[in-house]
Amino acid sequence: MEFFRKELWLSIKICIIIALNFLVINFILNGAFIWDQFKYNCLYSFYYGLPLSFVNGAYFRGLDNIIPWDKSPKMRVFVGVTGAIVLTMLTLFLLNYFLWVQFWGKEFSFLFSEQLIIFYLIGLAITVLISAILYAISFFKEVQEQVLITEKLRKEKLQTELNALKAHIDPHFLFNSFNVLSGQIDEDPKKAQKLLGQISSVYRYILENRNENTNTIKEELNFAEKYLNIQQTRFEDSIELHVDLREETLVKKIPSLSLQLLLENAIKHNGFNEEEPLRISIAQENNNLVIKNNLKPRRNLVESNGLGLQNIQDRYGLLNESDFSFEDDGQSFIVKLPLLS
Repeated sequence: MEFFRKELWLSIKICIIIALNFLVINFILNGAFIWDQFKYNCLYSFYYGLPLSFVNGAYFRGLDNIIPWDKSPKMRVFVGVTGAIVLTMLTLFLLNYFLWVQFWGKEFSFLFSEQLIIFYLIGLAITVLISAILYAISFFKEVQEQVLITEKLRKEKLQTELNALKAHIDPHFLFNSFNVLSGQIDEDPKKAQKLLGQISSVYRYILENRNENTNTIKEELNFAEKYLNIQQTRFEDSIELHVDLREETLVKKIPSLSLQLLLENAIKHNGFNEEEPLRISIAQENNNLVIKNNLKPRRNLVESNGLGLQNIQDRYGLLNESDFSFEDDGQSFIVKLPLLS
């Protein structure tokens, strides 16, 4: 019922527009408003326009369910145009029959007279023109809807993949933090207790930001420094962090927890002590955040579970940013994180 109500209301609006056009045309041709002529034009507009608009509109909308654009566009065009022509001609014939035969009392043969044949041809031409316009509009709307659906699915897929990548970070960080804690329990129980409080504070940050794809550099830097404090509990003065960033850089964004992963990698893959500390610097170069550490590879590396650089690279890819890069020049390991708006 709602379907027919909408189609009827749309048909009425079309007829009103046609009638107003007749009003303007008559005024231009005659230089004055002629009420009788306008009245008959309106009556004919509604008599022919209302059924034709309703029939063709209902037909086009019905085809949306039977032959969708995305399933068979060629078949949709063929069936649509052919059906519209047949329906239009049939509707015109019936309307002429009731008007000229039943109402005006003409002979049935009048329906095939030269006068009405021309009328049918004009109706056919108008039908083809309107059908082309309606199909262009319908096709454009369908394309727009498909674009929106595709974009929505793409974003949902990206969000799912981002959540999967971030889910790997949580247990990875917790596992390594407990490794640090286990090394302190026997050596210094008080320090271990303090360390446990720090781990709790840092892990709370992870839980609070796990739904964020990106964070500001300021937030990430604060978190990374807290993480480094935990590591320095174990390594004492063997790790040095140098930050050289302008205030306007701190509001830029990077993937959440990426700095922590890079610090973790640097600590895991390098040997260092108080005499030869691990030196990590963070600075800006063009539109990149550059994280650099000196190289001294460990002989017995801690077994890696494949996270770290690949995780960050994948997350940049999912955020439509492909300029993430890293290099090893033999003396230093350098990672460049593109700054996000």
